[in-house]
Amino acid sequence: MAITSNYAGKVAQDIMLKAIKEEDTLRLGLLNVVPDVNYKLNLRNLDVTLNVQDYSCGTTPSTDSIEYSEKVLEIAKFKNEFEICKEDFRPVNWDNDMGASAWNESPESISEAIIADTVAKLGQWVEDQIWNGAGTANTMNGLLAQFTADADVVKPAAAGAIDKSNVMDAFDLVTLNIPTALRRKDVQFIISPDVADAYAKSLIEAGAANGFGGNANTAMVYGRYTVQTVNGLPNNTIVIFAKENITFATGLADDATSIRTKDMDEVDFSGNVLYKSVFGMAVGYAFGSEIVFYQGA
Repeated sequence: MAITSNYAGKVAQDIMLKAIKEEDTLRLGLLNVVPDVNYKLNLRNLDVTLNVQDYSCGTTPSTDSIEYSEKVLEIAKFKNEFEICKEDFRPVNWDNDMGASAWNESPESISEAIIADTVAKLGQWVEDQIWNGAGTANTMNGLLAQFTADADVVKPAAAGAIDKSNVMDAFDLVTLNIPTALRRKDVQFIISPDVADAYAKSLIEAGAANGFGGNANTAMVYGRYTVQTVNGLPNNTIVIFAKENITFATGLADDATSIRTKDMDEVDFSGNVLYKSVFGMAVGYAFGSEIVFYQGA
């Protein structure tokens, strides 16, 4: 049986999204996800100024009471391709499927194994790119690079690396800088793994459980905020934002989104398998002024 597989459009997109959702950012539901975007997505900023006044007959509308602007999220298109020798899979994957046959053909399970392993690694790559992508060749324009370049993002002055001796000070600083606009929203308070370790050690030394008012069976909390660890964040990082403010988008679910394997024995008898996937995605936000980004040295 040949190893060739062909997934395109929504099927390919669903396979990729399933793998990406195994990673922290989408698994925890931290971001707004918009699939099937045709090249660009407009993130609309609408700010209405109230004109409340004492009642009188007639109308006295204010001017310029609505400020409207847009940020454009542009889908970046990527591909992942490689060629491998089928023989590398024989000892591990083929024995049970091949039986006593002398035919040098690959079972279908090998195709699925290649796709599953590759897409899982792609999920890890996307998780890293969502936060750490530099916006250069072969990378996404990640959120931390966008935060750093955006003067509207709230960036409290960091006081060095975070450890168990100063993690409370860092949490206090970032919460003091939470914009008023976030008070009535579903706030995401996320930290890097090293900060989570520092916080846990600080609580243990203080004889607390998982946060002020928490216990060993609850999520980690700080005051009234649930604190979540995101493994894709670099060390000494704290980010606070509203879910609806940050959007992760994927490209159109058409033939341009695909996952394919090709048994090259059908073409040139080389004994190789060619893998290729094509996909598009991007991440961005609408209101920089409603994001708090802290990164210690």
